[in-house]
Amino acid sequence: MKRYLIKCLCINKKNELEIDEKKFKDLKNANECLKDILSFEEKYELLLSNYYELEKECLIIASKYMINNNIEYEDMFQIKLLLNQRIVNLLTVARLYIDQITKHTKNYINEDVKLLFSHEYDNSFEYRFMEALRNYVQHRGLAVHSFLLGSNWTSMEEDGEMRFRIEIFTDKNIIDKDKSFKKQVFEEMPEKVNLLYSIRAYLESISKIHCDIRSKLRNCVDNSRKLIEDSIEEYKNKYNEKNKTLSVVTIDDEKILDKFQLSLLWDDIRIKLEKKNEKLVNLKKRFVSNSVK
Repeated sequence: MKRYLIKCLCINKKNELEIDEKKFKDLKNANECLKDILSFEEKYELLLSNYYELEKECLIIASKYMINNNIEYEDMFQIKLLLNQRIVNLLTVARLYIDQITKHTKNYINEDVKLLFSHEYDNSFEYRFMEALRNYVQHRGLAVHSFLLGSNWTSMEEDGEMRFRIEIFTDKNIIDKDKSFKKQVFEEMPEKVNLLYSIRAYLESISKIHCDIRSKLRNCVDNSRKLIEDSIEEYKNKYNEKNKTLSVVTIDDEKILDKFQLSLLWDDIRIKLEKKNEKLVNLKKRFVSNSVK
């Protein structure tokens, strides 16, 4: 006869809390839910980390130019190569994120999440451009065609500062040589597309979608966590045990047929990621400054 138990699978540990089949299935579903949503948050963290690396690289390049603005052709080649590397990484992770969101969330919300991405696609040129650029980079060319290292005075007054910056571009005349680039997007393009601005707008759209999905998942996530939390507490209160690693098992004739760990340690990571990665609002209007004023 099958038995369903919460127990510690340590040697010489006999304590066990018997549960019914329904609770076993509910706990298993709750466990799967929290694992899926952790993956959902991990992919978003990976995307933001790659974006951060791109922004950091741009600041490093501008800082080096501030100290030594004698840029040789080989230096320009290396800068362009490094920027392309960062953007290829970002676009690859963005595609991974978008492709896998449905997999991680389809069992927990009724809405088709693809419609959320479609909405951003329809309402943002930068989103459309970055999606077309990702396809272009994956199959045919590189994203960064030109860049500008420049400086200017913030004011001609005595307290003015000289600001150093880098701007990176995708050039329409180079894209024009690729007839498979999405025609609608190509026709919308200016002669030079400011890549940093477009990337920030693109990330802002994805962040909006992510936080929208996150809110739709809230009830399922909270209920799943509470069920696991209550079950752990029930076991620990019964046996007055603390900090034990618990498992939920199905046993038949002393053989373990099914088992999974009952823990919230990894779900605590999900909560930290949620708090860390809040919605990006007006990202395209933000910039970092090391002004000494």
